[in-house]
Amino acid sequence: MKDFLIHTIPITVLLLCTAFIGLYYIHTNKNVKKATEYFVYFLCLTAFVDILGAYAPIAYFTDYEYFSFVKGTVFEDNYWLFNGYTIVSYFMYISYFKWHLESAQQKKLITVLLVLFIVGQIIDFSISGTYFESYSSYGDIAGTILVLLSISFYYYQLLTSDEILKFNTSLPFYISMGAILLHLVLTPIFIYSSYFDAGSPDFVELYKRILLFTNLLVYLLYSIGFLICLRKKGSS
Repeated sequence: MKDFLIHTIPITVLLLCTAFIGLYYIHTNKNVKKATEYFVYFLCLTAFVDILGAYAPIAYFTDYEYFSFVKGTVFEDNYWLFNGYTIVSYFMYISYFKWHLESAQQKKLITVLLVLFIVGQIIDFSISGTYFESYSSYGDIAGTILVLLSISFYYYQLLTSDEILKFNTSLPFYISMGAILLHLVLTPIFIYSSYFDAGSPDFVELYKRILLFTNLLVYLLYSIGFLICLRKKGSS
């Protein structure tokens, strides 16, 4: 239990701080874009899901002294919660960068692919029956590819416009760096999370360390982005 708290509390605390900084940013910036506003609310949702999802490990590590009512039910693990959240997460990241694109064709392509992704994810969960039992490899791979594609379009737009001259005060740039790190590092870990269930000590330790430091770095990047744009009146 102690080890679980050591690896989760820092993430939750920094996530909450990032969400509060984001809320302060959108309420003091009169020109904030809707995309940024939605992203900040998404960070608040992430913090809520992160805290709510802690019920499963707390129940397990206390031998179900707490949350005993979930024992033996489909809610004994928190896969159901994070699988649902994952769909929302990919939708938010992909949409965030799509909203910053100027090309109508690129926006249309991303929209079509996003719809296909969500439909495919729902079908995958329905056919495999893994919604309550494990994470979806299809969702992680397809979602990550779409996130990277939307960021690639954003970078191309950045490189071919005057925005490149002030990228360091552009909030989407900081969000993109965090999003790339989050999905490129954690997606392989989630795909091979079956090793975690197998109880391999080496993989468990690697899993926890990567999860901890990646999340801390990502939310630190987001916080830095909000603070820099708040101080220098950067673009949102």
